[in-house]
Amino acid sequence: MIELLGALFAFALGLATLGGWLLLRALGGEARSLDRRLMRVGAPSGAEARPYSGPLAALDALVDRRWPGLRRRILAAGGGFTPVQLVLGSGLVAVAVFAALAVAGLHPMLALAAAAGAGGALPGLVLSLIAGQRRERLLAQLPQAVELIARSLQAGHPVVVAMRVVAQQMPGPIGPEFAAVLDEMSFGRDRASALRALTERYPVAELRMFAASLEVTRETGGNVAEVLLKLADDLRATAHLKRKAQAVTAEGRLSFWVISSLPFLVVAAIMLLRPDYYRDAAGDPLFWPLMSAPPLLWFTGAVVIWRMVNFRV
Repeated sequence: MIELLGALFAFALGLATLGGWLLLRALGGEARSLDRRLMRVGAPSGAEARPYSGPLAALDALVDRRWPGLRRRILAAGGGFTPVQLVLGSGLVAVAVFAALAVAGLHPMLALAAAAGAGGALPGLVLSLIAGQRRERLLAQLPQAVELIARSLQAGHPVVVAMRVVAQQMPGPIGPEFAAVLDEMSFGRDRASALRALTERYPVAELRMFAASLEVTRETGGNVAEVLLKLADDLRATAHLKRKAQAVTAEGRLSFWVISSLPFLVVAAIMLLRPDYYRDAAGDPLFWPLMSAPPLLWFTGAVVIWRMVNFRV
C-alpha cells in the first residue's frame, strides 16, 4: 500500500510539473499571446482546423478528434489554454483527490469513485460556469454594441469600421470577441463565416439575430442602421423580461442549490465525524448495489428542479 501511494504521489508530482510548465508556456510571452489569438481564429464548420504546433501537437489533434466541442467551450470561457492541457489538469485533479482520500484511510473503491467524479466533472463544471458567466456578460453588452454599430453606420462608416469601434471601445468579453471576428476577416474569412464562428462559440439567439440582420440587409438592401437600432431595443426588452423571470424564480433556484448540495455535505460531515462509517459498510456485498441508486435519483431530481426554475424567455 505504501509503494502504491508513493507511486501515485510521484505520478501526481509529474503531472503537476508538466501542467505548471504548460500553463506558464500558454500564458507567458508575446509569442504565446499571438498563438492564443491565432487559436481563436478557428476553422469554419466542416473545414480543416489550423495546423497544430508545439510539443503536444499529436495529443491536441487527438483530443480535438475525440471531443470536437471542447476547444469551442474553452474559447467561450475565454481560456488561454488548449484542450490537452485541460485533460491533463483533469487527470491531475483525479490523482490528487485519490491520493488524498487514500491517505485519509478511505476505502480504495470509494476513493477511486470520488477521484473519477472529481477529475471528470469538476474541471468541466468550472469551465461551464465560467463560460456561462461570460455569455451572460456578453448578452448584457450586446444591445449597447449593436446600438454603437448603428450610430457608426449613421455617421457614414462601413460595417467593418463600425465593428472595429466596438472592438476598440467596449470592454470584454464583447470587445475582444469582435476583435477576434475582425482578425478572422483579416486572415481571409468572409464576414458571414466569421460571424457564424462567433455564434458557434456563443450559441444564443440574440447574437444569431444580430448576425442574420447584417447578412439579410446586405443581400436584400435596406437601412442597416434602422434595423440594428430596432434590434437593440428588442434586445433590451428581452433582457428586462429575463431579469424579471430570474427574480420570480430566485427562490426556486436557491432551493435547487440547497437540495442538490445537501447530500454531499451530509456525506462529508459523516466522513469527518465518523471516518469508519463508510469504510466498515463498504465490505458488505449489498453496499455497492444499493449505493448505485442514490446518485441516479439525485441526478434525476436535480435535472427536474433545474428545468422547472430555468426556462427560455
